[in-house]
Amino acid sequence: MNKRIFLFCALFLIFLSANTRILKAQTSGEPYVILVEFALDGARVDEAIELLSDIQLQTLENEEGCLVYDVLLSEEDPAKVFIYESYESEDAYKVHSNAPYFKEIVLKKLKPLIKSQKITRVFPLNFEGESGDTEI
Repeated sequence: MNKRIFLFCALFLIFLSANTRILKAQTSGEPYVILVEFALDGARVDEAIELLSDIQLQTLENEEGCLVYDVLLSEEDPAKVFIYESYESEDAYKVHSNAPYFKEIVLKKLKPLIKSQKITRVFPLNFEGESGDTEI
């Protein structure tokens, strides 16, 4: 009976610790990370990729708060694009989404080429504050 109580308590503490870490990651000053998935107009993929390349370049050159901005093309479907974006904070992401080049490139030029879009907010599980400290 004592072993069961001990095991239950140990599992409960592990569960509590994991949930506290997830909550902390979602609410603290850790990076603001999103995954964006686009389904593009198949006839205009080249044009869309050019615009995505431009916004990537502008973002990386002009935004100190942007940690990563990767544009990824699906191997299975060339009209499907993924963007992995990581910012120092949610405020840094807001700077990005309010930048004049974002509004010009993404909202005016790229948006008409997008058939569907999905944005998922994610958070790193093993982030330790510096990219060199991240565990894989």
